[in-house]
Amino acid sequence: MNFNYLDGFLKDLKKLRKKIPSLEGDLKNFEKFIPAVDFDNNKRFITLINSQEKGVRVIKTRLMVRSLKGASKTRLIFSFCLKEDSIDFIEIYLKNEKSREDSSRIDGYLNAL
Repeated sequence: MNFNYLDGFLKDLKKLRKKIPSLEGDLKNFEKFIPAVDFDNNKRFITLINSQEKGVRVIKTRLMVRSLKGASKTRLIFSFCLKEDSIDFIEIYLKNEKSREDSSRIDGYLNAL
């Protein structure tokens, strides 16, 4: 499985890296875990957009972060591309700083496909 990081995601990651020292390691752990997940039967993964015509599913989940000691404040938005068997990371944010995902960023990603 291939993992791709969008430019907006890398900016978010750079900003959050200062607050959360273990963030990069936690993302690597997530990358190891994600290929075995069944997105249809797992309530921890919420499907925001399921585009059958583009073969893409945009998913929102909580990212468990060691530095926050079990607090599930970190949200991760990514897309699972069925055709290419790849994951594109779209957005990462802290729930206490931002209440919702950036829908314009998601729409821009889908339009670029």
